[in-house]
Amino acid sequence: MVVQTDVEREIMRLARLGEENLHVLAERAEFAAVADATYKREHAQAVLKADADTVAERDAQAALVTADAYLARRIAEARLMACQEAGRAYRSQLDALRSINANLRAMV
Repeated sequence: MVVQTDVEREIMRLARLGEENLHVLAERAEFAAVADATYKREHAQAVLKADADTVAERDAQAALVTADAYLARRIAEARLMACQEAGRAYRSQLDALRSINANLRAMV
């Protein structure tokens, strides 16, 4: 049987995890921003240095030169999105537990 104190304990646990997730989210957002700026700077420099006749060829050469920075940017974005999704999951779980808790209070 589900007891109100168990639900409240789980609410507190999830709230704590959500708070920790916010700190991780801030770090990952900053890291993603730096990775994005780094990639854009390196790509722009590579386009300017490219020795090609057409814009498409310059872009292709720049993409090859900056492939590692692009990968780092995409990984940083993926980690940020995963952390955002974790935050949404914590919020959904908390909402469900609050509903259960309200129903348990009504039964008492």
